[in-house]
Amino acid sequence: MVAKSTLMKWHYITGLILVVVLGIHLAFRWPSYEASIQWSGPHGVYEQLLNIGYMAAIFILLYAATYHAMNGLRTLLLELHQGRYWNTAVDVVIIALGIFIVIVGTVALVGALQVI
Repeated sequence: MVAKSTLMKWHYITGLILVVVLGIHLAFRWPSYEASIQWSGPHGVYEQLLNIGYMAAIFILLYAATYHAMNGLRTLLLELHQGRYWNTAVDVVIIALGIFIVIVGTVALVGALQVI
């Protein structure tokens, strides 16, 4: 398994990435949130999907948020209980859940790209 210090280093790095990428994501909600969630229009979802930089930011958001959340959940669960079997079970479940979330998110984003 990867060293705990390496996992936490990536946890901090993804936290910083999330701050930047969430800022980008929220900037696309400006000037009007209502207009930004409509499918069509000058600031609508369709126009946002056409922006390759925005789509890259959304993919980065998906992957960074998944890692950050899964590592945080893993850390919390390992603090609840200690033991070799518990640690192994937590690692397996967290990895499986993270892979599932990334697959579902990627399929949804790629499906949205195919719509345009």
